[in-house]
Amino acid sequence: MKLTEATEALERVGLGRYEALVFVNLSRAGAVTAREVARVSGVNRVQTYRALGGLEARGLVEVTLDRPRRYSARALNDVFDMIAEEKRSELEKMDEVRKTLLEAWPRLSGRTRDRPSVRLQVIKGRGQIYRTIREFVAGAKEEVLAFTTTKGLQRSYRAGINEALLASMHRGVQPRLVTDINESNAALMTRVAANVPLRHVERQRARFIIADRMSILAFLIQDERTIRGDGETALWTNSPDFVKAHLEFFEKAWGTGIPAVERLQQLRPH
Repeated sequence: MKLTEATEALERVGLGRYEALVFVNLSRAGAVTAREVARVSGVNRVQTYRALGGLEARGLVEVTLDRPRRYSARALNDVFDMIAEEKRSELEKMDEVRKTLLEAWPRLSGRTRDRPSVRLQVIKGRGQIYRTIREFVAGAKEEVLAFTTTKGLQRSYRAGINEALLASMHRGVQPRLVTDINESNAALMTRVAANVPLRHVERQRARFIIADRMSILAFLIQDERTIRGDGETALWTNSPDFVKAHLEFFEKAWGTGIPAVERLQQLRPH
């Protein structure tokens, strides 16, 4: 792993940019002064002192009583334990705030009416979209219908949606999937078809999922330009007309589609 990758990894778990950079270089340098760590880190002294102050306040570095003071990085495993404890405390505080607000919210918001019967939500970013799909599938009571793609299925596996669907199936939820089964994805589709009713439609590119014939999540923009898919956008709604139109489209595709077993047999070399 490169130093830049290590620094980025520490940023992802909660360290600031300069804190991560200083910590990595401090780990390599041993017990050193702020001036020395600034020199090896390539960070100006003002930012170095701020970073060291933040790390010290969180207990992620040890400081000697020498003059000038010397800093040394705590063991990486200890650092992760402390960061995990911080996050647990934050979650506990957030849960307390949520409970307090939920109790007070009806009075504060002044909202006594029910939510509108037809709702719509635009969801941006691949991570948020797949979290929503996982919750969508987990909350289904009777049926899940999905029009998807190879990449959609691959990302669903990584996001834990497959596990959520299998758990829903154990509760009696009936799933059906439509996708394009071809030579390049035959292994994946064989695995999917072992658990879920699946049919093939040629050159399928649409992506949407319907739960209990009452609500739908449909992809509006599929962003393949970036790894994180920041531009990816989906629409969730329980609009009866919108759901009905996509339901009819799905049922037509299902009726004309080729069962996965038959399609996979066609793709096997003779």
